[in-house]
Amino acid sequence: MPSNVRPLTGKGKAQGPETRVQLAGRLLTYFSAAFIGITFLCSLAPANPPTPSATPVGPRRGYFSTNSAQCDPFSLPGWVDWSIGTNDLPAWRTFDPSCSTTNLLGSLISTLNIESNDPSKIVPHAVHALSSVSSSVEDLSAFLNNRTVLMIGDHQVDQSLVSHFCALTGHTIQAVDKNHPWGSSLNSVPPKHGFTPIKNNAPLAHYCYLPEYDFLLTSVYSYGADTFDSWRGENLYNAPGLFEDRVTDLFQPYLRDMASKSLTAPSLPLPRGKTEPDLVLFNSGLWDLARWARIDIDTGVGLLENLSEERIMWWRSRMVDMIGSVRKAWRKTRVVWRDTSYPLASEATTVEAFLGIEGERRKNHPLYHANRIAQINNAQSSALNVHGDDVVKGERTRSARMPTDVVGLNLAQVFMGQDQHSLNPLAPSQLPCGALFGEMLLWHLRDAVNP
Repeated sequence: MPSNVRPLTGKGKAQGPETRVQLAGRLLTYFSAAFIGITFLCSLAPANPPTPSATPVGPRRGYFSTNSAQCDPFSLPGWVDWSIGTNDLPAWRTFDPSCSTTNLLGSLISTLNIESNDPSKIVPHAVHALSSVSSSVEDLSAFLNNRTVLMIGDHQVDQSLVSHFCALTGHTIQAVDKNHPWGSSLNSVPPKHGFTPIKNNAPLAHYCYLPEYDFLLTSVYSYGADTFDSWRGENLYNAPGLFEDRVTDLFQPYLRDMASKSLTAPSLPLPRGKTEPDLVLFNSGLWDLARWARIDIDTGVGLLENLSEERIMWWRSRMVDMIGSVRKAWRKTRVVWRDTSYPLASEATTVEAFLGIEGERRKNHPLYHANRIAQINNAQSSALNVHGDDVVKGERTRSARMPTDVVGLNLAQVFMGQDQHSLNPLAPSQLPCGALFGEMLLWHLRDAVNP
């Protein structure tokens, strides 16, 4: 055997160094396995485990729907606290005591001394001194005095809500038609935007005026998202039919007339302090449902069918156009977009009833089903809270986007199940719905003008 080759079975000095290498290898293997195991376990644990001091407290997602960072109780889950036969006003109760409902409407009514006055004998243009000077009057005056709230919606729900507010505060709703001093815009619509049949005298608006606070609530009407002037043959129609044209041709002139000192009279409210409203409440729902229902009736499509994706996406894009035109008209006014409530489901809830067609036998033409209202309400929510890769574009102007300062109002959530008190299947009841809406209205007005 050569001198430089060691025997494999020998017990020479080479045995010691070989054992140490093996031992070192085993130690490295154990250390690597332990390191990998610890690393894996650490990857499963949260990066920043919560501690008592880091646990979020106070308002969470959904509490804030306005730029003022005030807690909006109507944006939270809750329940209607009211019972038939009680003298108490209904209230929306939340599950969070730190975000409880307000009692602005109750405070307002308590300062008006309604029982001692005959509303029909109140002269709107007179100066009315409040009988009580209290902190409630001061607090209310801070956001009510010489304020104007404009509601843009339909002839059923919005008119009823204005009427209920008037009744609850001891006043009478007034109509504005083409013969009213404030209705002159109905007679001056550009010919290119359509014409109103002579026989039609559909109102431009209704308003409720509280002279004690010089506060005016008014509702004007549109025909929803329609772009084809589909309703020009109906008695409720007055030109123009396109929403954007109604804003420029009717609604803006109406606000200018209300602020004009030359169009004043003892029977009219005091001239408004400016030509733009302090708050806009916007909705488009029942007219859109009625148009789709009429199309489906003509084409034989079942009205229980869900709205197609094409209709939903089109409607959502039209909302961008329409709310954008409101923002363009009044750039500093807060815009509140209310969803569509679920009217009383009955055989009287038909397209004909919504259009006010009388003397004709009711047909089986249901105006809506709850699935369709739910679809457009979800579309509204998605447009206000864009998620992920979703992009909400305008329909007529594809580059248009939803104004970022629009606030949502969950009317459907609050009114859900309260329609059993309604006398009109298409309009909300005075109690509890009208009072609940009045509270929402006052809350948003106060939040808008006193942020």
